[in-house]
Order: sequence, then C-alpha cells, then structure tokens
Amino acid sequence: MPALIDLDTQVTFVTDPVNPCGGEDFTVTWQEVNLGDEASENYQDIFDMDDAGSGDSQTLDCDGLQPGQSATRTLTFNLPAGDYTMNVVVNARGPLFFGNVIIEDCE
Repeated sequence: MPALIDLDTQVTFVTDPVNPCGGEDFTVTWQEVNLGDEASENYQDIFDMDDAGSGDSQTLDCDGLQPGQSATRTLTFNLPAGDYTMNVVVNARGPLFFGNVIIEDCE
C-alpha cells in the first residue's frame, strides 16, 4: 500500500495550557503516523479552528515519513474566548474532526 498519513489514534491531541484564555497564546499538539508500506513525500497539514464562522486556519509544512514512522506536530494559536471545533486536513485527506477546545474569558 502506498504511503498513507493519518492521525495516530493511540495519541490524543493536547492543548497547552489545558484551559487556554482568550487573547493568550496556546499550542495544539497531535501525532501522525504513516500507515502505508512506502515512504511519503513532504506534505502539508491544514489545521482549522472554527467558532461559528470565526477562528483561524494555519498550514504546516511536514517532512515525509517512513513506513510505520510517527511524528508530533504543533501549532500555536491566539484566539478570543469561544468554543472552537478543531479539524485537520492531513496530506490532502480530510477534514478529520479533532475535537473541541473551549477558550475561556479569563479577565
């Protein structure tokens, strides 16, 4: 089977801090794995944070992965308070639902 990059279901996403505050930087970390039996080429992820049409999208250039190899990916966001749906397009596959993150109004 050719290279197939997918979310590593053995590892869940993590936000740091766990309870982010509006207007402050926080990171989202996830892991991907090559489930195929061939090496992948370099590829791009698109990570989307959406709160009823507002939010942010970022792209991440990723190095290729060998068969069975996994890699940790991280992006930093700074968004206002809200309940954000997270989706990621991995190597043009998706969007894959990632979960929700609630950004608190900590003022």
